[in-house]
Amino acid sequence: MREMLGMAMALVLLRLRSASANNGYCADEKCFSIHASAASFSAASHACKEKGGHLMTVRTEQTSSVLSDLLENSNVTGDFWLGLEYVDARCLDSTGGLKGYKWITGDDTTHYSNWKITDAVCFSRCVSVSKNAQTWHERSCQEIIQGYLCEYNNTEYCHPLLGTNASYETPFGFTSDNLKKIPCGSNGTAQPLGTRHMCFYGTWIQAPWSCEVFGGGCEHKCEKTPQSHRCICPAGFKIDMNRVTCSQNDDPCARAGCAQECFSSGATHVCACGPGFQLHADGKTCEDINECTDTSACPGANKECVNTLGSFKCPCAPGFENEGGACVDVDECAAGPCEHDCVNTKGGYNCSCGEGFKQSTEDVHKCKMHCPTFECPADCDPNNNAQCECPDGFLLEDERCVDIDECDSGSCDQGCENTPGSFACSCSEGFRLLENGMCVTDEFEGSGTSDPFDLFKPTSRPPAVKPASLSAGSLLGIMVCTVISILLLVCLAHCVRSKMHHYDVHKGHDEIYDFQQVIIDKNTHLSYPNRYLKRET
Repeated sequence: MREMLGMAMALVLLRLRSASANNGYCADEKCFSIHASAASFSAASHACKEKGGHLMTVRTEQTSSVLSDLLENSNVTGDFWLGLEYVDARCLDSTGGLKGYKWITGDDTTHYSNWKITDAVCFSRCVSVSKNAQTWHERSCQEIIQGYLCEYNNTEYCHPLLGTNASYETPFGFTSDNLKKIPCGSNGTAQPLGTRHMCFYGTWIQAPWSCEVFGGGCEHKCEKTPQSHRCICPAGFKIDMNRVTCSQNDDPCARAGCAQECFSSGATHVCACGPGFQLHADGKTCEDINECTDTSACPGANKECVNTLGSFKCPCAPGFENEGGACVDVDECAAGPCEHDCVNTKGGYNCSCGEGFKQSTEDVHKCKMHCPTFECPADCDPNNNAQCECPDGFLLEDERCVDIDECDSGSCDQGCENTPGSFACSCSEGFRLLENGMCVTDEFEGSGTSDPFDLFKPTSRPPAVKPASLSAGSLLGIMVCTVISILLLVCLAHCVRSKMHHYDVHKGHDEIYDFQQVIIDKNTHLSYPNRYLKRET
């Protein structure tokens, strides 16, 4: 039923999107409406179709009387389109009946005509009427006139509300208190109570109905309840006996705006709050009371107080559980949370490690090997002596763990102290230690201030190669040597260039030289030419 109502109302709302009507009438399972909205013939036809109808057809004397009532009882002036159109391209000789015109429905059936001019029609025309001249006037279909008349089929309707004076708002955009057949989807208001009703396929439904349809018929606001729907009123107003309209409430509490409770006496009122709340300074709103500020709120040992909105709770503290209303300690060691030894405490527990082990800094529940001296026995598998382990910073030698001396590898920039499984770096006075084991002067930019003997504690990984360090004097010496080397290279290049130039000058004088032949005999030694070349004359 609810789904059918929603679908029906969706169709009604679609019709109501069009312009409202100035007047309307329903009779013989049809409804008619007049609209004072300027339009051409095609625009008027489209507007009627949007509301589920078409331009009005006047086929009988009875419909002509309805047309007269619509025009005369409406506060309108001008011309209004009817649903008659001539679309034939020929010039017809007929001067009777519809003269070749057709109704907007596509037929030419009629028992009535009221032409202003009975001449033959020779080109496209449409028909209009007016209050002063209700005869059928032919004119251009493209002309924009003052309005149009619509017609709707009204096969589903309700009879008037019995025993009351009522006004009806139809889905076709007009309101009337003189309808004999009220179209489906109309709203009816019955007097004197002002109850509201909706026509739904022949049956009247009294408001409030579904809030999704016309706001449930409520004057102010509709509210959905688990069983149905109801109308509600704003502050200072009360719902009337008709269950849809609101009237002003004389009770001072109705307009007081109290957040929770209100007590009235005559024309005055007092706001109050419920348990767990206190009245705010504004005298209307209520604020939560924090009961946990009272140390006696949760009596008994090992309990905590948790404040809630308007109340509070008393759960057991962490490490305790409720047994018969008392909070007793939980033995966490029963669940075996520790890798080695577990000691239960009140509300908690502590983990400890066996000999040769210590607690992990990453997880206090775990234990890792620990050797406080530079040499200690290895942790070997009793079934396999080849499977032995040593703590970090130690090497395995014949089932013994021997400390690695990280200071031998130059892990620190200045001072280094070897410790069992690790080492510690230090710096001389006037220097401070960085995280990488380097020492810098206290004036080093961004270094801040620190004790010059801060210790550096590396991880158990083998130490990296010691990076070279340069003092300010060393850097200055390198710069001076570099400059001298560049100067020597420049001088050498200048000398070579001068010698080459001297050779080219002598060669340019003649460029003819007589070279002494070098004769090589198999049985003699190589004879060399004279040291100097002899110039050819």
